[in-house]
Amino acid sequence: MKIKTASLSVEPLRVQEVLQPSILGLDEPAAHAKDPITIDLSLFLVDDLVVGTGSVETAVELQCGRCCRWLHWPIRLPDFQVRLRPPLPLWIDLTPFVREDILLALPMIAVCDEQAAGSCFTEGIRAQNQARAEQSIHGKDVWGILERFEPNR
Repeated sequence: MKIKTASLSVEPLRVQEVLQPSILGLDEPAAHAKDPITIDLSLFLVDDLVVGTGSVETAVELQCGRCCRWLHWPIRLPDFQVRLRPPLPLWIDLTPFVREDILLALPMIAVCDEQAAGSCFTEGIRAQNQARAEQSIHGKDVWGILERFEPNR
């Protein structure tokens, strides 16, 4: 998404564009970009600084970290901002800024909504806040086994 620097002024320049999801470079085993990226920006000059404000929206496919199902994960950045300082090139490419903010909005590990029907919560995986009885994986008499050992003298 390139904007000619000479076309910017104090009056806002409205830019509405749809970018291909391939700009994200998101072709990971647990994440895929499939939906187009919708951008609505206002760009203007403040002194010699280029300022852009607006919104960015898209959706990606992420794999749930618990049940491995694919999730449609919407990303909405209603307060997207960009600021560029001089020296300004002849053409300003805003694609890297859009890409960076979208990738930063992704979760480290995506998980299903525990309250939604058909999510991994209903598949038998307990919610973290659900009470559960803690039990040793070694059985009940783990200390009895240790008492049989005699210390070295």
